[in-house]
Amino acid sequence: MDYRILNSQAWTLQTLHETSCAEIPSDTGVYFVLVPDGMKIEFTTQTQNHRDLFYEECVLEEKYARCKNKQVLYIGKASGKKGLRQRIRQYMKYGWNEAINHKGGRTIWQIVNAQKLILAYKICEDADAVEHRLLYEFEVENNTLPLVNWKT
Repeated sequence: MDYRILNSQAWTLQTLHETSCAEIPSDTGVYFVLVPDGMKIEFTTQTQNHRDLFYEECVLEEKYARCKNKQVLYIGKASGKKGLRQRIRQYMKYGWNEAINHKGGRTIWQIVNAQKLILAYKICEDADAVEHRLLYEFEVENNTLPLVNWKT
């Protein structure tokens, strides 16, 4: 996967939550949750959002161990009218138990210190097709989808 497609800016999930994603554009696009350099990935079943069932820690550990690329945890899309800002804001609110409308990437919130993870994005017109292509490429290269993506 060619990560040159990403914008040059990236934010921690904590910063995005605190700023309500103010610096994220309203364009359509794809976004990535990434592991910052030096962060060890550990899992928990204790999360802030208790509305959903979560994966057992051993399931997550096994899937993460299979990934050759341990930096990319999630690839998501924002194809609605309000684009990236709205979708990423929904994701942050879900993680801080302020909303229930972004269950797709819920596994992120089972990572210890998830608030330190990094989010970057790419503006594109056909976010659905771009996300599908990126997930396909990741799966081909890694023999599995990113940790938090469970289906294409």
